[in-house]
Amino acid sequence: GFKVFWLVYAVFSVLLVLYLGDGLLTIGYKDMQVTVLNDNWDIIINDEEYNNVSLDEFTFDTVTIDDTIEMTTTLPKDWEYADPVMCFHIRQATIDLLVDDEIVYQYGYDRREEGKTVGSGLLFINMFEEYKGKELKIKLTVSEKSAFSRFDEIWISEWNDSYRLVITNNRLPMFLGFFFVIFGVVGAAISSIAVLTSRKYWGILCLSGFSVFMGLWTLCYYNCAIVFSLPVYSITLLEYMALFIAPLPIIGYMHSYVKSIQNKKYTVAFWILFICQYIITSTLITLHTLDIVHAAATLLIFQVTIVVHLVFFSRVLLKTMKKQRKLNSSSLWAFVGPILVITFIGYDLIEYLTRRYMGMELPSIKGLSSLGVFIFIIILFIDLLYSVTDNMMEEQEKALFIKRAYTDDMTLMNNRRFCSEYMNELENEETEYTIISFDLNGLKTINDVYGHTKGDILIKKAADVITDAFGKYGIVGRMGGDEFISILKTVDQDEIKKIIDRFNELIANANKKDEELELSISLGYASSIEIENCDNVEKIYHLADNRMYENKKHIKEGSDSVI
Repeated sequence: GFKVFWLVYAVFSVLLVLYLGDGLLTIGYKDMQVTVLNDNWDIIINDEEYNNVSLDEFTFDTVTIDDTIEMTTTLPKDWEYADPVMCFHIRQATIDLLVDDEIVYQYGYDRREEGKTVGSGLLFINMFEEYKGKELKIKLTVSEKSAFSRFDEIWISEWNDSYRLVITNNRLPMFLGFFFVIFGVVGAAISSIAVLTSRKYWGILCLSGFSVFMGLWTLCYYNCAIVFSLPVYSITLLEYMALFIAPLPIIGYMHSYVKSIQNKKYTVAFWILFICQYIITSTLITLHTLDIVHAAATLLIFQVTIVVHLVFFSRVLLKTMKKQRKLNSSSLWAFVGPILVITFIGYDLIEYLTRRYMGMELPSIKGLSSLGVFIFIIILFIDLLYSVTDNMMEEQEKALFIKRAYTDDMTLMNNRRFCSEYMNELENEETEYTIISFDLNGLKTINDVYGHTKGDILIKKAADVITDAFGKYGIVGRMGGDEFISILKTVDQDEIKKIIDRFNELIANANKKDEELELSISLGYASSIEIENCDNVEKIYHLADNRMYENKKHIKEGSDSVI
């Protein structure tokens, strides 16, 4: 019940923050003027001509390396922008932009000549008033295999509004991306230290790493990283590196699920998949870094491995759920998160493949995979918070139980059990100590004359004085009835006598405040160095006890106490 409440509360809080943040982000958004250039294009792909097409609906066979595309349209005559800019999304291709057959912009040739990746992302190209009504021609030369099979929207807007248009259109992925990075960095910093003390934090460390890479990929893939003014090829490189590395920590996180099955075949399969993913990731990054094979060309290999992982871990989750048979509220939450992640990433992968290789547009939500991971993290965080709270309550109950077991109910001092166990521990320690034995004088008389209630008050009074005098120098306790004990970690006679003098002063002060119940306490002490080669604490305690009775005898005889 509490987990459901906290989950609903957390989701509601996040949705409220998103709603309020969305309202702030979209203020004035509808008033921004945008001129969309999606209609009336004449397109030549290699030798194939397509006339008067709309970019919204136009699809074609996936273009590959060295394919050429020429797109021609007429710029509108009616835009009114002080500083116009055209937003064009390239995908692994060089670009020549011409106005009335005059080149006004180029991108990607220098990198292609050096054998480097051109990248994919948004280009903001300056437009000018004199371009109105003129012919716009865009020439693309594809630089990677299986690059794309449709075009993205092209528009003209005010330069000052261009970045905000992109960010506002992708505000959900932007929020999720920044959340993942911040959460992951903080989580990794904390769990990397905690994992040194307990392996139970390994899952949090893996999830934190996955969160960082998922956040970087989200910000890059949905063009939110443009706020950092990074070049297109740098954003693309960061996107692919984050994408290739992200599976490793999430596979590490799933190890606990595989382990819980206790099936050798699944364990072997897990380690094979992990090692293969590590080799594939390392190889793809190395090939891209050395400009031997670019990441864009190896994307299909990566996608196949992701499909294998999704299938395998889906079976792992089903196997784990079947093994548990009855799912309690705690174990159920442990499955909801991974199932959502697998489902959302699987759908996003299908949508991406059909769009890139088949030119089909499936219904999709921007940042669907990231949304699944976000819900997963929220569930995990609530589960972790609930577990920590549960553990804290158990620890508090345990501490309270232990305290009650070792505490004297009347005086709240340590009881006989505690003192006996403490003395047993002293026998195993090579340390010097002094034991002081106390006995309350005249308690029987007080009980007989005034009753046991007054006797209990006198016992508490004695306990307070003994605690005040000796408590900060060692342990104090009630051995039962009117007998008390103190064990000091010192054998310095001068120091002990100073403490006893202070003890006698406290008794005198207590008697001045309450003359009705006079407090008198006999004591005797013995140090561990008094008996040569003695490792028996009981003998030291017995010696202190004997001296206490000698002192008690002198008090009864009316002479000065002798210690």
